[in-house]
Amino acid sequence: MTSEAISTVEAYLKAFGTRDVEPILSHFAPAATWTIPGDPALTPWAGSRTGPEEIRQSLTAFFAAVEPLAFELGTLVESDGRVLAPGRYASRFHPSGQVFESEMILRFTVTDGLITDYRVFEDSLGITRTHLGEQTLPQERTTPMTTWTSDELDRVANADELEMAPLRRDGTLRKPVPIWVVRDGDDLYVRSFRGTDGGWWRTARASHAGHVRSGGVDKDVTFAEVPDPGTNDRVDAAYRTKYGRFGGAYVDPMVAARETTLRLVPR
Repeated sequence: MTSEAISTVEAYLKAFGTRDVEPILSHFAPAATWTIPGDPALTPWAGSRTGPEEIRQSLTAFFAAVEPLAFELGTLVESDGRVLAPGRYASRFHPSGQVFESEMILRFTVTDGLITDYRVFEDSLGITRTHLGEQTLPQERTTPMTTWTSDELDRVANADELEMAPLRRDGTLRKPVPIWVVRDGDDLYVRSFRGTDGGWWRTARASHAGHVRSGGVDKDVTFAEVPDPGTNDRVDAAYRTKYGRFGGAYVDPMVAARETTLRLVPR
């Protein structure tokens, strides 16, 4: 039997597919909160909103900029009124005209048949770059929301380990596990020592969201996959340089696990 919370989310998703704002808003409580990762100065639909009027502004901006091309919804999972909706999509972003494909997870909190909180977990940096047509971010914004500060990069890069807690499908965080982390330029990367069989990596790969802690830095993050061979070559070198003192028995498996490379994007 389908729960009330899942039925509410299914009705919302059906309304969202029509791109008709009023039916969409009818599924939200008067004081509902709405959070999409990103910098609203760069992607106008992003940020935190409260109440129907602010949510309307986000929806209007989103529908004006994003042309849906494909959407595949996974199995909805519900626990105590919280529903997770994993999925994969492809969209064309305007004005750039570029297409972005990614996985995401939507998290809903439902009370008495109305959505009281809505949060999106996705690759906000990739979306921003696609929306802007790979333009350089405005120079006056020296620290966009989707980048690490110089201090954060230094502190994490100088730490031997990072505590990794990926988001599970039920909306809770997996128990943190210590892993290695490396820096390449202004980005931070992790890999799975056990390759694609690593438990934390499989959870991170499914949700693309989680929480990390290292060197006194405590952050919610999005996990972005890294298929680029050149980037992976540099990550290989970073692992050898930073952790070579531990010997090949530990470093070689990390170099071999290129397909598990994830970039940590702060939220």
